[in-house]
Amino acid sequence: MTCLSRLILFSLLLLFPLSPLFPLSTPAFASDEPFTGPGNRGTTGLMEIPTARVMREESYRFGITEVSPYWYYYVGLVPFNGLEIFGRVTRLEGVSTGWQGYGDVKDRALELKYQLIPEEKYIPAIAIGIMDPLGTRLYPSQYIVASKQIYPFDFTIGFGNGRFGKSPLVSAEEGIKLEMISDPKGWLKDSQFFWGIQFAPSEKYALMVEYSPILYHKQTSDPAQPKYFQEPVPSNYNFGFRWTPFKWTELDLSYQRGDTLGIQLSFNFDIGKPMIPIIDLPYKEGFKDKLLPLKQRIGNALLQSGFSDIGITAMNNELWIDLQNDRYFYTTKALGIVIKTIVPIIPESTQRVRITFKKIGIPIFTFETTKE
Repeated sequence: MTCLSRLILFSLLLLFPLSPLFPLSTPAFASDEPFTGPGNRGTTGLMEIPTARVMREESYRFGITEVSPYWYYYVGLVPFNGLEIFGRVTRLEGVSTGWQGYGDVKDRALELKYQLIPEEKYIPAIAIGIMDPLGTRLYPSQYIVASKQIYPFDFTIGFGNGRFGKSPLVSAEEGIKLEMISDPKGWLKDSQFFWGIQFAPSEKYALMVEYSPILYHKQTSDPAQPKYFQEPVPSNYNFGFRWTPFKWTELDLSYQRGDTLGIQLSFNFDIGKPMIPIIDLPYKEGFKDKLLPLKQRIGNALLQSGFSDIGITAMNNELWIDLQNDRYFYTTKALGIVIKTIVPIIPESTQRVRITFKKIGIPIFTFETTKE
């Protein structure tokens, strides 16, 4: 058995455990994060291949990727839990349309991915995806993919046709074409396996390796094929480095197809929670909230005001609060919001308040004052 065969077998055993006698070291309900970074096309993935991970509900992402000759400009959102909807424009550098003034070939496409099954202790996350189901369908595919986390590793294996398959798919002309549904036998016959591993020792960075089955030299519907891919690419293995300097910013560097460097810059935000809010509506505590214990009242107020990882301790007429700022660009602005939010809630017996701001669990600075 070759080293590659052993690696694939090992990945399959991790994805689909044979028996609860050999439990995995994952939590009972593993989160998709921190493995929710974008692939080349913007949807959550490694580089060329998707994963079964999805972004948080009610979040959106936009960005740009360059992996010659492809430039991807994308924007996408998660309107409800588990569903990613992405639109993108693909520009083929150096591939002319022949139309005066139009420049390089540009293709617009839609991509959908839905997580059918969230990950649990013995069950991988499973998702299905639809790439470019309309119009010219230059880069279409329908795939099914599974991902299993054994933190800090995330293992993915999938199966797809079209772009990931043995031959290109025809255009839809009018309407939508889904071979996975209309011709399941044909879909199975045309599809190929892909797999990948992501290693995230920190929320700040991750390493990636993937096997991409794309047969560029056989993708004759791709306008880039005649000029750039007359022969098979040197390698089907891609390697990448993912860096997240801020919670809302990601920079990816990669080496793909055995001969091409790639770079990607993306931005992630929550819908309705901009990084620099123009208007900050003050938090108003509801009647039912006032009946809750003090710590829960303060925690709810701060959570709704744009903070996370909140810890609250009340002892000896002192109130200690530690939290992470997820919303405000300036920390001084965030501090002012915290004070305005808690003043109407804290009892008269509280004499001193101590507020500590954290970043990924590490205290950054502390502000201490009296109630007055």
